Amino acid sequence: MIIALITDFGFEDPYVGVVKGVIYSHGYTGPVVDICHHVIPYSIEHAQYILATSYSYFPVHTIFIIVVDPGVGTQRNILLVDDGRYYFFMPDNGIAGCFNQHSIKVWAVETQEFQQASSTFHGRDIFAVLAARLALQGLDAIHRRECTDYVHHTFPWYEINSDRVYAKIMHIDNFGNCILSLPNDRYLLQLHTLIAGKRRYALNHCKTYAQVPNSAIGILPGSSGFIEICMNQKDCSRYLAVTTGDMVELIYG
Repeated sequence: MIIALITDFGFEDPYVGVVKGVIYSHGYTGPVVDICHHVIPYSIEHAQYILATSYSYFPVHTIFIIVVDPGVGTQRNILLVDDGRYYFFMPDNGIAGCFNQHSIKVWAVETQEFQQASSTFHGRDIFAVLAARLALQGLDAIHRRECTDYVHHTFPWYEINSDRVYAKIMHIDNFGNCILSLPNDRYLLQLHTLIAGKRRYALNHCKTYAQVPNSAIGILPGSSGFIEICMNQKDCSRYLAVTTGDMVELIYG
């Protein structure tokens, strides 16, 4: 069994290592995989993107810990989500909206036993303990109650009008490619113009980054399942002066 981590902790602080230490100190001896610790701090939407585009590549029964938790220490619930193949621990702040809502079971974890937990580090004092317990003892070891009124943050968000599509930049990868909140099945060859930051750019349809003409803007169905705006061996996000969360328009017709 694998435990996999998604957080906004970064690697400059000891937080990630401490979470792993707690998991192992509770008797778990399997692998702990770092999916991403550079989720945009506090960004529910970015956490949804990282989770939605990664979890299905893991073996069945993997346990995911998603700690992007601006409400840590408040009365928000801690959720355990089961999609029939995987388990997910996450705060009740909207992240669960990235799943097919008809195919999941959602529980709120009973946390009375964690009253001595730090009010600012539930990843260490609660999430890590729960994941190790689930891995070692099974679902019955997690005290929980059915939850149907959990927070639902719609994912992905986009809007299609008569002549244009509105979408957000959900993620910018290490190469500067801009992944939009527009699924690949919404890809249209008729998309011809990008508006970003009030500036207009012609779009070049391509299947690979290498096909994009020098200094031009490309558009393609991305490997993550979402449409990408890109350049050929250049940082498209810097060229467009955009960042994660920015709104863009794609014009067609």
